[in-house]
Amino acid sequence: MTEPGAWSPPRRERAWSGAAGREPRYSIDEILDAALELVVEDGPAAATVSAVARRIGAPSGSVYHRFASRDELMARLWLRSIARYQEGVVTALRRNDANEAARAAVAHCFDWTAAHPGESALLLQYNKRDLLRAWPDTLAAELRTHNRRTREVVRGYARQRFGSSDAEVMDRVTFALVDLPYAAVRRHLPDRGRPAEWLRDFTLRSAEAILAEVPTRITDSS
Repeated sequence: MTEPGAWSPPRRERAWSGAAGREPRYSIDEILDAALELVVEDGPAAATVSAVARRIGAPSGSVYHRFASRDELMARLWLRSIARYQEGVVTALRRNDANEAARAAVAHCFDWTAAHPGESALLLQYNKRDLLRAWPDTLAAELRTHNRRTREVVRGYARQRFGSSDAEVMDRVTFALVDLPYAAVRRHLPDRGRPAEWLRDFTLRSAEAILAEVPTRITDSS
């Protein structure tokens, strides 16, 4: 995995229009990308509103036009990272072949964190409970929506493969395909590099062994 401190993204050079009534020159994603760059380079404390504004070449008011506070900006950045990660889990588990879906879900954790070291580090540096204290209700609702969607996809996978999504089956499936891969890569983030290939293979075999012991039911008892 690329060392986060070695990443030096290009600076943005764009004119800012502060005239009243004009459309904002900077999108939410552009501002969040700038905040992410600062977090990767110097840690979360570096992503102040003024620093983000300087990174995109705009006055601080341009950032405040999109975000009411720094807390909201960082919460939105964290939420975007979680949503992007979960999208890969959802895509993997929706494959028709259950065994292939399980392998894809485990692989996604390793591949996504390797491809997105900045966002991966961000997810480790912030605690969800700390962010929730400063979140507006709309962001909290978005998080619940993302989590609910992911849980439903995991539930659908469990029903497809095991004929049940009761509490025990869900606990085993979630551990094998979500918790275990995340724990395997976590110790290598943000600055220990890409996990060794043996760990990827071992995690996959461990997940398959856990799933092999999940009891299969003819009908869903949940």
